Amino acid sequence: MELQHNKHCVGEASFHIVHGPKFRHGILLYEPLNRYCEWLYRRIADKYDFKIRALRIMGNHIHLFVSLPSKYSVSQTIKLFKGISSRKIFQAFPWLRQYEQNEPRFWGGHFWSRGYFYRSVGSTTDEAVEFYIKVSQDDELKEKYYTSVGSKKHQGIANDPILDYLQGDIDLRRLNLLKAASVKGQAKLDAFCL
Repeated sequence: MELQHNKHCVGEASFHIVHGPKFRHGILLYEPLNRYCEWLYRRIADKYDFKIRALRIMGNHIHLFVSLPSKYSVSQTIKLFKGISSRKIFQAFPWLRQYEQNEPRFWGGHFWSRGYFYRSVGSTTDEAVEFYIKVSQDDELKEKYYTSVGSKKHQGIANDPILDYLQGDIDLRRLNLLKAASVKGQAKLDAFCL
């Protein structure tokens, strides 16, 4: 990771952030909304000088690996991403506020749920976080690399997939990690993928 040099400080602030739509609706599986959401997140990042290192939009949540300028806290960053994107999504897709079988999809003007997960990534590498975001959401790769406690079929796997990747034993192209990232622009997850 690169250190940020400012007038009176030097440092880095990178975070893995996960959040989802209200009620965990799988609405992000809708392809036009998925692409629009990715486009919005990249515009917001450009406007506020955030550096998106990886962005993965799943059906009912978003994984965001982002580096922040020193003037923003995590809560301010989440507020910007969720607030701006929510307003723009409702403008572009007004049917999201309509009722479905006598129940509103997203009432009260809230697209995103209030909660979110974040973790500072200072104690690990960019590659490790990006690897997790990609592998953990692919069922085939998750089954191959992440064990279930007490499962007999996984007891033979002793290597950590992140260490295998860093040592060059895993070729991400060969594993077909980009197959789930067929959304236009999703392949720009950084030079990590290539």
